[in-house]
Amino acid sequence: MHDALRTSPDRDRWARPVTGQAGSMSAAPPVRFVASAFDALAASVAILDDRGVIVLVNEAWRRFAQANGGDSGEGVNYLEICDATVGPDLEDAHQIARGIRAVLAGEETLFELEYPCHSPTEDRYFMARVTPFMQDSARYAVVAHENITRRKLAELEVLRLARTLEERVEERTQELEDSQAILARRNAELEDRNQALAQFAYVASHDLQEPLRTLGAYADILRHRYAGKALDERADTYLLRITEQVTRARQLVRDILTLSNVAAQPPMQPLDLGNLWDEAVRGLPWPPHAQVTRGTLPRVEANAPQARQLLQNLLGNALKFRAARPLRVHLSGEVTADGTQVQFTLRDNGIGIAPQHVERVFVMFQRLHSRAVTGGNGIGLAVCRKVVERHGGRIWLEPQEEGLLVQFTLPAEGHLPRVMPLTSS
Repeated sequence: MHDALRTSPDRDRWARPVTGQAGSMSAAPPVRFVASAFDALAASVAILDDRGVIVLVNEAWRRFAQANGGDSGEGVNYLEICDATVGPDLEDAHQIARGIRAVLAGEETLFELEYPCHSPTEDRYFMARVTPFMQDSARYAVVAHENITRRKLAELEVLRLARTLEERVEERTQELEDSQAILARRNAELEDRNQALAQFAYVASHDLQEPLRTLGAYADILRHRYAGKALDERADTYLLRITEQVTRARQLVRDILTLSNVAAQPPMQPLDLGNLWDEAVRGLPWPPHAQVTRGTLPRVEANAPQARQLLQNLLGNALKFRAARPLRVHLSGEVTADGTQVQFTLRDNGIGIAPQHVERVFVMFQRLHSRAVTGGNGIGLAVCRKVVERHGGRIWLEPQEEGLLVQFTLPAEGHLPRVMPLTSS
């Protein structure tokens, strides 16, 4: 409908000065200005009479018609052109015709429609506007077609970006749901493993220890009842070794139980670690001249039994691996910069540890010294790490020129750990 725009040479009739209410001439611009302004409009504008015949067009209408293979001819019925339109523009042309008829009939004062009008070389979009006016007691319609291609392309780009964003959000949502499903499955598998470990701990605490106790008892009977009689000195030695290994096996079972009893999610409470430290210090056999001290310790959120086990193991290590000089052990603590954790530092002047072994000692049953020298099964620091990690913290060692520095973190009072590590260790 936009390709058949026409024009009329009778322009003076439509450029008359406006009269006031009393019929006198108002201070209207000269007629030549009105005609020039009409031609200067960027929109393609035509004036239709009450039958829909084009009586006047502006320069933009004429140029568009000529550029699209038509002419500017006046006298053509624009409604008939719209009604005769076929092809993809049919629906838009019919809507514009209905809008023009409604305006000419006085049923509407404004009709608007956005529609595409593509050329072989570019995509174009227009806005059609139809408004009425009265002239010489006759009703006319102004039909304007404004090129809105730039705005429309911008809107379409915004819509495209919005769709792309929605698609990406849907993809990320699906990925998140998939990840959550995988996490739920892995947590279920982990729960199964933890239950299996709990069952093993039960078996270890009952079924495994019973034959060890029986074996140890019979070995003691043989060693005491037949020592120096039916058995020679070598046999007595063998029985002694059997008794020692039974005792060691029972201790291994107890160590495994200790490690397995560190609950994955221990109940937390505000705790004064200084009181637990004092209790642990009083319960250990310190050598003469040993000095075991602490500073003022910030309160933490922790599980009391596990925190007590942590301190007992750390103090036991300091006692076990002391040097020939008088033992010095000191614990200090301070709140971290973000206020969420307390970093503790345990310093001793013992035999220390080589830098290459600072991680190895946290592995279960890993030892750096002979059992005959220090005793134990090498599980103490493994339990310490598990306790600290269950509280959302971390523990590490720093070798010193003299002794060892053990540092660990626990949640500050009022700051429960957000994520409890899930491991089957």
